[in-house]
Amino acid sequence: MASKRDYYEVLGINKNASADEVKRAFRRLAMQYHPDRNKQPDAESKFKEINEAYEVLSDQTKRSTYDQYGHEGLNQQGFDGNVNPFDIFNQFFKGGNGSTGGVKFSFGGDGGDFGDIFGNMFGGGGTRRSSRNTRGERAPYDLNIEGTLTISFLDSVMGISKKIKIDTKKTCPACNGSGAADENSIKTCPHCKGNGFVINRTRTILGIMESQEVCPECHGSGKIITKACPTCHGKKYISEEQTVDLQIQPGISNGQTIEFAGKGNSIKGTTGNLYLSVFVKPSKIFKRKENIIYANVLVDPIVAITGGRIKIPTPHGTKEIELKSNTANGEEITVSGFGIKNGRKKMFGGHDNSDLVITIVYARPIKYSKADIEKLRQINNQINPDVEEYNKLIEKELTQ
Repeated sequence: MASKRDYYEVLGINKNASADEVKRAFRRLAMQYHPDRNKQPDAESKFKEINEAYEVLSDQTKRSTYDQYGHEGLNQQGFDGNVNPFDIFNQFFKGGNGSTGGVKFSFGGDGGDFGDIFGNMFGGGGTRRSSRNTRGERAPYDLNIEGTLTISFLDSVMGISKKIKIDTKKTCPACNGSGAADENSIKTCPHCKGNGFVINRTRTILGIMESQEVCPECHGSGKIITKACPTCHGKKYISEEQTVDLQIQPGISNGQTIEFAGKGNSIKGTTGNLYLSVFVKPSKIFKRKENIIYANVLVDPIVAITGGRIKIPTPHGTKEIELKSNTANGEEITVSGFGIKNGRKKMFGGHDNSDLVITIVYARPIKYSKADIEKLRQINNQINPDVEEYNKLIEKELTQ
């Protein structure tokens, strides 16, 4: 049985990572490897591994046990890692505690256009509202807004500049966030007597056991509202449309998060940020590894043998290059300056672009006339050493 990887290594964090750092790492990786979005063969197993790591490291008790005794310590406490990763994923992105105001993530399709993306994210409960606890009360909205944005491969290479509109939440100016019509509409909760919690007592063989829980009537606030604010209808906030200048720099990576300072929700004078996790749709032509772009170029075998000018794809459009004679099938050619832009290199006096590497792939030969075929036969009197070597290998294999 294969040994499990270190949970901190799985999430790409160190052992001193805070709870927020654990959440951010999980959010980025879980969405990157979600099987509905990532079609790689190992995506599902990685997705399960990521969720299992988060299940442990997000729980203070389990994390403490794991830090002290590792996987074996968890096994002794009955944790075998057989968790449903989709339950964890759905609970996390719904803001926890069964909240139904979570982000609506769409992993299928081509990602849609900007209007569809931000309509789903920020309209009609599209923003993710995480729990902000004060004496056990779940706040109706959080300061920060988190969402996802799907862009094309070319947009990730070239960058995007676009204005978008989002719906944000702002403290209701009429009730100053109380949710009540006036001061007389706010009463002390009779169930918990204003404490925000209640004490439950249970008789056991060991005696009376006491436990404390959030008051179910006032949800921890200690107050109840008898008449709701007519402006916000008791929600404590109003919706406000905001324009964001979306500037995605060239070379952004898949799964990278962009922060827009001061573009989140506003709670009593304090404004949060907007965080967008960017996902890059795979290209049918290009592949990326770090700052180098790779592409296959289909070439007629005769052109590859005789040499000549061919068209190649680049993120900046097609480009003509001179192909030398006797270019082999599978041969790689580097085209400098047509890869991913890297501004950091430019700051240090280097180039701001990386390279494009094309691989020559022989196309199926065209249908030549009988006369042309005869001419080709006349020059086809040489022995190809690669073919000879292969034929010898066949003979050796078959005569053993």
